[in-house]
Amino acid sequence: MLIRNLKKLLLGVAILPLMLQPASAHVVWFDYQNGEYNLLYGHPEEGPQPYSPAKLKEATAYDATKQIVPFTINQKQDGLSLTPDSNIAALTAFFDNGYYARISDNESRNISEAEISQYQNVSHNLKYTKALYDWSDTLAQPFKQPLEIIPLENPFAVQEGDNLEVQVYYQGQPLSDVTVEYLGQEVSKDNNGIFSVPIGSGGLQQIEASYGFLSDGNLRISYESSFTAQKISVFEPSALLGLGVVGLLALRKKKNLANI
Repeated sequence: MLIRNLKKLLLGVAILPLMLQPASAHVVWFDYQNGEYNLLYGHPEEGPQPYSPAKLKEATAYDATKQIVPFTINQKQDGLSLTPDSNIAALTAFFDNGYYARISDNESRNISEAEISQYQNVSHNLKYTKALYDWSDTLAQPFKQPLEIIPLENPFAVQEGDNLEVQVYYQGQPLSDVTVEYLGQEVSKDNNGIFSVPIGSGGLQQIEASYGFLSDGNLRISYESSFTAQKISVFEPSALLGLGVVGLLALRKKKNLANI
């Protein structure tokens, strides 16, 4: 679903100033909190950073059958969040982080497309993310992102001490010449291009993948992708009814004690 009325949403929002920063290894990811799906940017192991909302170019919400679910975009102080109209099973997003010229080994400068020819080492940083909130044979299939991390098993069934096997696809085909990171550490792959991600005590965290190539002249196309799986607990009506019954029993017991 292309984001509609994004210009209206961003009207009056000041664009963040140009910054000197490393252009690589930043990813975007979704994090569910209090009914909102926050779109975050930065290094997951270090925490999110503010970003210009104009960099979000596309987002899509899906139900368990991969049907598109409408949603609302919420402007926040340091980014954006999404609120779907109904329960969802997955989210995807495309984030164009713009052009960066490498100034030194440790920093890059954000430049405009018109300035590309003025620098020797320029990258166009395109970032994708996929978040799952449920699991099925349908959701296990690729979502056709240019660079996408595919879990080869149910990520919600993986326990502490296990490994989650994933594979990275580029333009719909398995890709082995790709870097995969987890908690800031590079993950090794086997001879089939399958990566085994070790799950620690904190459960499954964000998995990152990066891949780049030279396009025209000094321009490098740099893809970053992330994958998250977050189980969301939703109270069913029967559960709420059960809580109500427990509350009534507790209240009755309290009254009986008061009468003793």
